[in-house]
Amino acid sequence: MNAPRADRPAPFPNGVSEPDRPAGASDAAASPRREEALAALGRVRLRARAGLLEDALGAMAELGFQVARPAANDDIMRKVREIIPAGANVVYHPCVVGRAIGVDEMLRAEGRHVVRLPGDGDPARQNGSWREQLLAAQCGITGATALVADTGSLVLAEELGFGRAASNVPPTHIALVTSDSVVETLLDAAVMARGYAALHLHRPLPRYLSFISGPSRTADIGFTLVRGMHGPRTVHVLVWDGIKAVGNDDAALRDWVLP
Repeated sequence: MNAPRADRPAPFPNGVSEPDRPAGASDAAASPRREEALAALGRVRLRARAGLLEDALGAMAELGFQVARPAANDDIMRKVREIIPAGANVVYHPCVVGRAIGVDEMLRAEGRHVVRLPGDGDPARQNGSWREQLLAAQCGITGATALVADTGSLVLAEELGFGRAASNVPPTHIALVTSDSVVETLLDAAVMARGYAALHLHRPLPRYLSFISGPSRTADIGFTLVRGMHGPRTVHVLVWDGIKAVGNDDAALRDWVLP
């Protein structure tokens, strides 16, 4: 991660970035698995170097991501408004930046139809129309567990799979991420995914792990490149200079792995 700049917004306040814990989650002392995850996360965080975010964004742009770095809440909201047309159907998978700026409330207030998909730790609720709502959506909004500088990939670890659906079914995907989500390699991203599973899901691995390397494209038929055949035609990555965590203690590492 790049060191926080003096003009960056403060880390997200308690209660904003943290999703509800899964039902039955224990507050007992950390298990050996959690201790191992915290140690590995600390090593990845300490390996951060200057320029890592710029490397990641450059690689993402080469892969076809539409990348922007809004500096503040109002700038992010303005960019989201530009991307999502008035009256559009939107599916939103809860994420750190989305909670901080109230993106779903803002879009509803301005006339978009927003469906909030279940996030990890949300109370279980049945809804037989999830599939129809995803298919009807023009845009999907998610967060990201990590951005990978080496490959330009966006990584999303989760338990329920709704983030994967929101990033893959609508023709436009918007990823809202923080500047301290960037890591050097895919192995570092895997450490973050395992850390998220150990610290928030209380399991060794997440059930779903998505690696997104640009908009969907294929040349299977006649060697003609077609975009959007198996996923979104357009992927926007909005990187805010706000950060999820300060420091390298256990609480900071726990917040750092949140999408």
